[in-house]
Amino acid sequence: MFSGILFALLSAVLLGVYALPSKYTKGFAWENTWGGFFFFGMFVIPTIITFLLVKDLWAIYEQIPSWVFFTMFGLSFCWGIGNILWGYSINSIGMALAFSLFLGVITSIDTILPLILVPEGQESVIGTEIGNIMLFGIGIIVSGIALNGYAGILRDKSKGKDNEEKDTKTIRQGILFCVLGAICAAGFNLSYHTGNNLGGIGEIAEIQFGNEPWIARLAVLLPIFMGATISTMLFFSYRLTKNKTWGNYTKSGALTALVLVIAMAVFHDSALVIYGLAAYHLGELGTSVGFAILETGAIMVATFNGILTKEWKGASKKSKTFLGISLVILIIGVLIIAKGNYIKIQENNEVSVNLKVE
Repeated sequence: MFSGILFALLSAVLLGVYALPSKYTKGFAWENTWGGFFFFGMFVIPTIITFLLVKDLWAIYEQIPSWVFFTMFGLSFCWGIGNILWGYSINSIGMALAFSLFLGVITSIDTILPLILVPEGQESVIGTEIGNIMLFGIGIIVSGIALNGYAGILRDKSKGKDNEEKDTKTIRQGILFCVLGAICAAGFNLSYHTGNNLGGIGEIAEIQFGNEPWIARLAVLLPIFMGATISTMLFFSYRLTKNKTWGNYTKSGALTALVLVIAMAVFHDSALVIYGLAAYHLGELGTSVGFAILETGAIMVATFNGILTKEWKGASKKSKTFLGISLVILIIGVLIIAKGNYIKIQENNEVSVNLKVE
């Protein structure tokens, strides 16, 4: 379990820093940076790496029922849409509120549903002592995320960033887009849970075809990336055409910006591959525990990045106090769900020992 937590934390660090290079893509419009990121991160890199490293990829997929791929594709298509909606909501309600709303909703969905959707032959922990511990920990994490967002709102107010009045309709629309985006974006972890836990892609790739655990998880991730590729590329192609910004890719200095975009994609994809390893090492509840640690850790890393890049310079003492409290609450929440996962692993070990004795 300890190695699983370490993998989840490493994944969180990479996820927390992947967007940092986007601040320095000079000469690129928003759609140039993020359209390039999704193209390399969702299609080019995953396709090349998976086909190069995974042994007998098509033979692995032949073992999997078709409903698994249809479900994964649909959920990951929604994941792409969710990220687009979130991007739109930022302009309406601001980064702080959008970030806390988005992650609060997505963390709730992506940590609770895997506890309910369990493979055939396994029992859900919902309603048990372990389940109660897990749900309590998730609640703590969501409250920490909300407080983190509130700290961001206080920071922006203290720095005079909210002087422009926004009409109620715009704010409501922004909140609606953000919540809908979070619901759609929950498709990533649910798609991974479907492919790995319900469909058994990772296990088949590892046990039947002799792939290393981290390589086996690439076979799980590829169908997820393909669904998100279609939804995001449709949107960004439209945006680039509408704003006539395709030409930015050929301007002077574009190569440097493109290298930064590719770096973003590498960090992001590495985070998801390592997350797959974390879920594997965390055991039966891995897609719940691992995702909670991933999102919580990413928030903390992103917060520290904001401090290092002076986003909190000039912020009020009150906003900084709430920021510190929110980070402590997030750590407590992670420790609680880690405790629940530890108890579950111990129970499984006891059952295995009893079966061997019998």
